[in-house]
Amino acid sequence: MNESSTPLGRLLTRPTTLTAGILLQALPLAASAQLLAVNHAGGQHPSVVPAVAESVALKSLLRQWETEYRVTIFYESNVVGNKRVLPQATGSLEDKLSAVLPQAELRFKKLRDDYFVVVSEQTTGAAPAAAATTSGAATADVAVSGRVTGAGGEPLPGVTVLVKGTAIGTATNADGQFALNVPENSTLVFTAVGYVRQEVPVSGAASGLSITLQEDLQALSEVVVVGYGTQSRAALTTSVASVNGEALTRQPVAGFDQALQGQAAGVQVTAPSGAPGAGINVRIRGTATTGLNPSPLYVIDGVPVLPTYEQELAVGSQRPNPLNALNPNDIESIDILKDGAAAAIYGLRAANGVVVITTKRGKVGKAQVGLNMYFGRQTLRKKLDVLNGPQFAALYNDIRQNAGFGPAYSLDTVRTTTDWQDEIYSPANMQNYQLSVGGGTDKTRYYLAGGYFKQDGISLNSGFNRYTFKLNLDQQLSNRFRAGTSLNFSRTLNNNSTRSENGAGNSGTVLGALAQVPTIPVRYANGQYAVNPFDITFNNPVGNIRETSNKALIYQVIGNVYGELDLLKNLTLRSTAGIDFRTQTENYFQTLNYPGTANAAPDVRGVANTATNQQLIWLQENTLTYKPELGGSHDLTLLAGESMQASDRFTSSAGGTGFASSAVPYVANPAKFTTPSSYQDQWGLVSYFARAIYNYDQRYLATLSLRADGSSRFAKGNKFGYFPALGLGWRISKEGFFPQTKAVSDLKLRASFGANGNQEFYTYQRFPRFGVGSNYPGLADLVLPGIAQTDIGNENIKWETTYQYNAGVDLGLLADRLTLTLDVYRKDTKDLLTLVDIPLSTGAASLQVLQNLGSIRNQGVELGLNTTNVQAPDNGFGWTTNLNVTVNRNKVLDLGQVLNNEGRLEDRRLPGGNGFVLVGQPLGVFYGYQVEGIIQTQDELNALNAKSPTGNYQSSSTAPGDIKFRDLNGDGFVNDKDRTVIGNPNPKAVAGVTNTFTYKGLELSVFFQGSFGNDIYNQNRETLEAMSSPLNQTTRVLDRWTPTHTNTRVPRAILGDPNGNARYSDRFIEDGSYVRLKNLTLGYTVPSALTRRAAIGSLRLYVTAQNLITWTDYSGYDPEVSSAPFSTTGQGRDFGVYPQARTYIAGLNVTF
Repeated sequence: MNESSTPLGRLLTRPTTLTAGILLQALPLAASAQLLAVNHAGGQHPSVVPAVAESVALKSLLRQWETEYRVTIFYESNVVGNKRVLPQATGSLEDKLSAVLPQAELRFKKLRDDYFVVVSEQTTGAAPAAAATTSGAATADVAVSGRVTGAGGEPLPGVTVLVKGTAIGTATNADGQFALNVPENSTLVFTAVGYVRQEVPVSGAASGLSITLQEDLQALSEVVVVGYGTQSRAALTTSVASVNGEALTRQPVAGFDQALQGQAAGVQVTAPSGAPGAGINVRIRGTATTGLNPSPLYVIDGVPVLPTYEQELAVGSQRPNPLNALNPNDIESIDILKDGAAAAIYGLRAANGVVVITTKRGKVGKAQVGLNMYFGRQTLRKKLDVLNGPQFAALYNDIRQNAGFGPAYSLDTVRTTTDWQDEIYSPANMQNYQLSVGGGTDKTRYYLAGGYFKQDGISLNSGFNRYTFKLNLDQQLSNRFRAGTSLNFSRTLNNNSTRSENGAGNSGTVLGALAQVPTIPVRYANGQYAVNPFDITFNNPVGNIRETSNKALIYQVIGNVYGELDLLKNLTLRSTAGIDFRTQTENYFQTLNYPGTANAAPDVRGVANTATNQQLIWLQENTLTYKPELGGSHDLTLLAGESMQASDRFTSSAGGTGFASSAVPYVANPAKFTTPSSYQDQWGLVSYFARAIYNYDQRYLATLSLRADGSSRFAKGNKFGYFPALGLGWRISKEGFFPQTKAVSDLKLRASFGANGNQEFYTYQRFPRFGVGSNYPGLADLVLPGIAQTDIGNENIKWETTYQYNAGVDLGLLADRLTLTLDVYRKDTKDLLTLVDIPLSTGAASLQVLQNLGSIRNQGVELGLNTTNVQAPDNGFGWTTNLNVTVNRNKVLDLGQVLNNEGRLEDRRLPGGNGFVLVGQPLGVFYGYQVEGIIQTQDELNALNAKSPTGNYQSSSTAPGDIKFRDLNGDGFVNDKDRTVIGNPNPKAVAGVTNTFTYKGLELSVFFQGSFGNDIYNQNRETLEAMSSPLNQTTRVLDRWTPTHTNTRVPRAILGDPNGNARYSDRFIEDGSYVRLKNLTLGYTVPSALTRRAAIGSLRLYVTAQNLITWTDYSGYDPEVSSAPFSTTGQGRDFGVYPQARTYIAGLNVTF
């Protein structure tokens, strides 16, 4: 921590400071100094009392009184130091201060009933008429006035203004203004909760001083939001990472989850697709499940939200992101509960970590109207090199001739080269506008905001837009009762018409833009879309996009209302009612002009589908918080609570084909109706929890918690799960034997254990289930409706349980100019909920059943480093660095055993997106064949075939120029038993680093993030380098094998690929490591002296570049990619994924 005026009001933070400012504005500024009259016990003051067994640290005692009396107490660090005193147990706060402070040769000044300043006893109580100089001359008082603002130019009320070394002082009013008389050649000290202390020398009378205070990010992070409360970071025994709202809003993205990328150690965030509004992968300390939802639990202003990424009419792998309902501009801070002990208070849903989101609330002071806006352009980051018209014509002739067919093209007649990437992708706009108003009194605080965000896609017919409205209200109804609300309303529209993540022959437009032949135009002369002349089923990608519409319109409300009653002075009851309501309407329409169907039968021309999904999740919670007065250096906070949450969801869908016109793009009088459907599901949770947080003298720390969750998903006997946690800490730097120097300002050791659960499988999966549609014949040719069993169910399943062990070190050096956090952890997940094969004799339609089987381990190291490289005195040059590095290792420990075809027990293999889930390997490893080289001659091939018991090493059609795959088991031929692990999509490390440079009103922020050691399976190349069909290829195939060009790793071209050269193999494995200049922002805050003339409180202008430069060896569009973004076992594959965009924006922030 900076050696400065140190606020002890950490739990009250800035609102208390602002409250003092509002109350003081009613008093004449000239009289403010009189409020600093010294209060102390009369008589002689004893000297400092030596520390004895019964004495306590003064800092701890003052902090205790702050919490107890709900006041703010300021003091100079070098004044209070490490002094110890004998506590005073009775009387008012002023009585206690008067009795205790003289023991340390200190006194106090009372600014208001809730605002105190501690000063040295030698400090004079009032300003003298004149002060003697060293020469004996008198120094006259001079008048000084000015205005204090924040970095954004907003006025700061309640800032303490003191003359250094005296008791002369005042506080700024609601407009941030101050005025007082001070001795000539003195120094003014400006302090406020959450801001860096600033000293300003005054040589003479001055008016119009403009003081800008910078936010003290270290101080702001001292209070973190944990489950059902807050806790000072100094007293934390668990692993919690914090991200402030400024770091989020610096990035032009739709959702806060994407903005978390690279901001916190232990948190891996990937944007697997560049599609606007698409889902984001967030993994906290690795993936801990094989088939359940791996997303962390999000708690938004106390309302738990677990994103399910649902879409009834999904085409491809993208889904609307429910977290996009929250505007990042409305977020104050995000606290990430990473270890088991921190997350255990959320029990059954916390196995993947918990992200606690606190939105902005009103601050005491006059209304502040804010306008934030930006506008920008997005461009395709890179194009892929594919063949032009003549090159493709030559290749396809080669493909056919090598298979014994005649050429398809006369090369001298090929003139057309259509660049399908240019036809599909073009620059697109991005814009964001938000208008907010916030303020309040000591009784009422409010924050209202409305926003509009629109992101057009760089691909045709894609985009995302959002309207949001935010209301936060806090009301002090009496001295004992408080109430308030937090509400977030949103309307989002996802246009997912691009059909990304589909194969080129399955209407996939991203891959189609690469694979469609370049020798045809977009449209024929008659206006119809051109199709592949060699394969008319391969659609025109431009027509695919323009003639389809797939949109999801979502209305969502997330919020709560609360009441808080002080039953006793130190016993508080809080009752909360919350809601998470979503209604989602989806419409899909394919016009009559869709490529390939223009001449189809009338009853299949035109397709329409519609679906609705409505879900209401309500929440009711009650908590009791008790802070007993233990006296001395003991501090204890007890929490007990209960929670009830229930969900009711209803969906329906219908569709039809064959339309007379495309003018009405809905299910309106089709020639054929498809079978409509609907369903409903419900679930509920009942929970009880308790927690004790204890510290002794801020040295010895302990946190103990227990949560019991009862879930409707489980049967009697397994319905309740119990999740304990314990955290211990030792602040060595507070020990008497520890040297009290600036070199090592803080040192704390932490250790914790916690258990968490995961229950996110289908609501009714434990039940035996039956399905309709099993009709049977009746009498007289009647068909009677029937039902049949689809699943046998399993009443014995229970939740997955994750046991996590954590050890950490928190270190502050050079008066906290350098702070370091280091954590090591082991995270074992047991009783994995796994689909296991069952025999046909069960009679069920589904031959799988859910069982608790298997275990996974994640273990790793996290490093967070914050440094103030250059401090910024008087708004001069400043430089700070924030660095985080995460190293995680994932391994499947057990999946049970099964009998193989030879009757021997072996480890079970679970089918996964990239092959199999294998014991002893990380989740999602790529499983396939290994390439050994190219077969160069017929003699080489004959030798291989001669050693094979089948007569063929690979295939009867293998020929020189084909790939030779490894025979790993040595049986003489290659088959599926020769597959092995060929790659790992899990990174060895992820990292992020932000450097911020400031000078006067200028700020430059440079943010890099990267991933290291992960592999990507470039499945696009299976199509784009197969050289086996009439599809365009990458320019890499120009280096293909021919009898006259054998020095190459690219195989021959031949129709049908009889050798399987394009099979799943390490031929298409690439290094996915990258370093990206993720964000570059240059901002300028206009001096307040200029903005005030225009009745503007503050004005900041900025320009930002996002995804500016990427350093990588990956050959695809972008290394941050996954065609199965919601799979735990299929990550790291690139197959028709919507490309990432590079973005340039310009914006402004203005307050009135």
